[in-house]
Order: sequence, then structure tokens, then C-alpha cells
Amino acid sequence: MDYADYDGSIPVSFIHKYLKRKLDLHSEEEIEIKCMGQPVLPTLQLRNLVEQWIQKESTSERGEARVGSSAKEFVMVLAYARRESKSSSN
Repeated sequence: MDYADYDGSIPVSFIHKYLKRKLDLHSEEEIEIKCMGQPVLPTLQLRNLVEQWIQKESTSERGEARVGSSAKEFVMVLAYARRESKSSSN
């Protein structure tokens, strides 16, 4: 997918598919994606995820951006991890 073609309509499951392939996993179900510490549904469109992030960030204190300073407050971070297996202990 070319970034120039990105319109935000792709679902988070697209990231699941990418990570499954890159990490050589058997299933997309093995991956959990989080934003701001909260699990993200695979069916959620990326544009909606960005809107949620902006709303959450707009309630926090904003600082002035300066050239050469960190941009971490202006970057949406998605964390991913292998989902814990739901096996029952016998």
C-alpha cells in the first residue's frame, strides 16, 4: 500500500495481517494491538482510531512545538504484543 493512497478507511486488521506476515505467526489472533494502553478492535478504521487519539490528546495539556525538540506528543503510538493464550489449566 502506497502512503499517498492512504485515506484512513483501512481497518486495524490490516496492521494485524502485516504483523502476522512480518513475525511469521500462524494467525492474526496471536496479535494484540493497543493504543494509549487500550486494546484496539481489528474492525476499527484507522481514521476513527486517529480521531479517538486526537480527542484523548486534546484533553491533556499541550505544549508549544519547537524545531529540534521531541515530537513524541504529536505521534500516535500503537503497541503490539503476542496475545496471551487462553488455555485452561487442568
